[in-house]
Amino acid sequence: MNQSPSLPLVSILIPTYNRPKWFEEALLSAISQSYSNIEIIICDDSTTNETEELVLSYSRTHDHIQYHRNPSRLGQFENDLKLFELSNGVFINYLMDDDLFTPTKIEKMMHYFQSDENQQLSLITSKRDVIDEQGEKQPDIGATQSLFQADTRIPGQAFANFILGYGNGIGEPTTVLFRKSALTVPFGTFANRRYHCDVDMATWLNLLLNGDIIYMAEPLSYFRIHSQQQLHSPPMLIGGAADCLHRILSAYRSGLLQDQEQRHQVAHHYLNYAQHILTQLSHKKEQFPHHLEEIKTYTFYIKDELLNE
Repeated sequence: MNQSPSLPLVSILIPTYNRPKWFEEALLSAISQSYSNIEIIICDDSTTNETEELVLSYSRTHDHIQYHRNPSRLGQFENDLKLFELSNGVFINYLMDDDLFTPTKIEKMMHYFQSDENQQLSLITSKRDVIDEQGEKQPDIGATQSLFQADTRIPGQAFANFILGYGNGIGEPTTVLFRKSALTVPFGTFANRRYHCDVDMATWLNLLLNGDIIYMAEPLSYFRIHSQQQLHSPPMLIGGAADCLHRILSAYRSGLLQDQEQRHQVAHHYLNYAQHILTQLSHKKEQFPHHLEEIKTYTFYIKDELLNE
């Protein structure tokens, strides 16, 4: 790639773990970006050498690729943090190793950031399409339905209130390009708490508290759904339930959810959701004493502060 120093540097950060085939597809979608000032940083948690060998075959001819093999496995959270610390870009876009960018994703999003003279824009997201294990496009799921039919700019706190009730309408880490300076806390934390499952929502709320968001109507990335995902494993489900309760409690304490009707609706929804997860995992929940204690504590404060019960 011909680097263009006159353009702001964008860091594409790829955490990877034992998925060489999908990783190569993700890497190629980063290499193929039309925006001309990019660094690609890879942190490899793999237990084999396949990914390393793949990267070396590309880095010989693409000097904007940096590769880091972790001496021992860090896990997703710490790997994401390491990538962020290694990044030099003014703007950051994570690329999960099973997802894909469209070729013009970064260029089209950077057009808005470059026009943002007052630097009040924290993050840009877009419609994203769903693909399967073979990379074939699939029908939308609920989370990937279009929010707007045209590119739309929304004040950050207003959109934060929206997603607290709606769910993650912003998308997975692959979907979002954000201003690095707008993220003043570690990736994946909110209100001084490391999230177990909803690391993206924690990050988006921090960014929304610090600036506006643009939603782009054109699909600019692909979210892959496959059998290797751990979204419905017991640790993710019960950890995610604790995340949800902490999120709405801390959001309220941060000045969000100030409309009483919305606050009550959101509080009841997530309390019911947490109870549903506990019921679903009734035979396993004692394996997660920390999460159980979190859920109990957050439930007490939600009822006391958000519902005034």
